[in-house]
Formats: sequence, C-alpha cells, structure tokens
Amino acid sequence: MVPGGHDGDSQNTLEAAWRKPLEPGERLLELVAAVLLLAAFAWVAAWWPHLPDRVPIHFNLRGEPDGFAGRSSLGLLLEVVGLIYGLLTVVTYLLASLLNWPVEPRPETALRMTRASRYLLRGLKVLVMGMFLHLTVGVTAVAMGWWTGLTPWFYLWVVGVVGWVVGGCTWIYRAGRAQPPSPAVLRAGEALPDVIDFPAARSKILMALTAIPPLIPLYLALRGDEMAIVGFIALGPYLAVIGMTFWRPSYYRITPTHLQIRVGLMDFDVPLARIRRVRPTWNPAASAALALRRVAVETDRGETVLVSPADRETFLEVLRRRCPQAEVKTR
Repeated sequence: MVPGGHDGDSQNTLEAAWRKPLEPGERLLELVAAVLLLAAFAWVAAWWPHLPDRVPIHFNLRGEPDGFAGRSSLGLLLEVVGLIYGLLTVVTYLLASLLNWPVEPRPETALRMTRASRYLLRGLKVLVMGMFLHLTVGVTAVAMGWWTGLTPWFYLWVVGVVGWVVGGCTWIYRAGRAQPPSPAVLRAGEALPDVIDFPAARSKILMALTAIPPLIPLYLALRGDEMAIVGFIALGPYLAVIGMTFWRPSYYRITPTHLQIRVGLMDFDVPLARIRRVRPTWNPAASAALALRRVAVETDRGETVLVSPADRETFLEVLRRRCPQAEVKTR
C-alpha cells in the first residue's frame, strides 16, 4: 500500500475525481444500502414487543443456534450495523490523499482509480447491510420459533462481501497499473521504438473456470458440512492468487535487449540474444499466458516460453526485427 502524499498534479486530479458528483449507479447503491439499513431497524421495531426474553446470539456452521442472551443483544446488533454504515459513509467524505492506494495514483490513472474505489465502498455498504438484515431477520425468526436456524443462504452474503472486496481492490490496482495500448501494425522499414509493450490476451473461458472452486465451500455450507469452514479459509489465498493472475495488468515488453514477461505472479526476462525460434502455437501447457492463442519462444538452452500477446502478429514482427539470429514463423 502506498501512503498518502502525491505530487501536485496527481493530488489535484485525485481530489477532483474523488469529489465528482455521484453517478447514477452510485446513487442507486446508496439508496439500496439506506433502504436495507432502515428495513433492519423497522423489522426489529415491529417485532420487539413480541420477542421472548432470550434470543440467539450465535450460530454454528449448520446455522443452528448455540448461544443465547437477552433480547437487548438484538439492539446491540443494530448499533453495530449503524456504526458500520456510518464508517463506510465517512470514508467517502475523507480527502482522497488520506487514503492508502495499492499503487501511486498518476494524473492519467487517478480518475479510473477513484471511480473504482467509490463503487467498491458503496457496493460493500449494500452487501454488508444486506447481510445484517438477513442476520436480523434470522435472529428474530429463530427467537419467535418460525425458523429452526439461520438459513444456509446467509453464506452467500459472506462470499459476496469477500468477492466484492477482492474484486474491487483488484479493479483499483488494474486501474493504477494501466498499460498503454498495443502498438499499431508496423509498416515495412519503420523504425522500432526502444520499448514496446504488448498487453496479454485473456481467455474468458479460463477466467470463468476460476469461479468454480469458490462454489465448493458454498455447496458444503449449504449442506451443513463442517468442512466448509476449511474451504472458506482457503478461499482468501485462492482469490488473492487468482486476482493477481487474471486481474493484475499483464503484458510483454520488448526492449532492445530483452523480452520482459510480466504476467500474474510471473516476472522474468528472456535475453533476445538467446532466442532461436519463435512460432505461433495453441499449446495449453501451464505458462506465462492467459489465453490459448499463444506464441512459443524457444531459446538456445532448450527452454520454451509460452506467451499470449493480444496482438500476436505485431509481436512476431517485432521479434523478427529484434532477433535476426532467430527463425520467426508467422503461421
């Protein structure tokens, strides 16, 4: 995390973007969060006279109540809900320079970073208020004898909060690390820039498949299996790795001397002088590539590096010019 304190232009742009009027989507999120908060208070107020002296205050993994206390504890729950709502609201009124950012905002990235942050906070407020409304209704329903326990669907809120925070933080990080677009098609004889960046292509199918493992602990929780807690614990590191792999800005940089690979958790260089053969491929082997439309880069050490630049044709052409000793195939 980068502490506050940015150069003048970046800070001015950052503050102006942070203070922009709310977009329609942000207004909708604020309205939904407020309605959910009021619904929780209204629900408790409506049923307070009918509640027994003792209400559940804790549930096990199966959603069964295993701890009880006086009904005043339900009022304490509402105080906690109101406090969280207030804190999330206050954060949106702080100076943007007082917040910590995953990467240093620049004038060209400040607008995208603040927009992602604003939606992260307001979306989080909606999910947290919805989770507490569900909990409030569950506590009163169990206390009144309508339900035997907290419904397993409560875990959907937990997964939603975790997923939203991880996804939102990744969105902010990607906005701050935005790479320049892929270079245009090169003309014959045109001089090459010293440094050329190629964004990595990403397969939507592979990205969709990464959503399957998080569903496993959710399924176990819905069945009341206590192993679900192990799955939820493992979900944090899994989402962090997947976020860094698929959502971190990934690119391939060709300099006069090296092919630099910055994809997910992979960060290494290949000297251009060692490249002997370059060819298109659909090899699905694990590699520094996030799509199946790839390029195989073979070195004089017998190593093969698979990459997936979005603009494969221009990538091959640049390597052909930069690596005269290599055999570069375009088909």
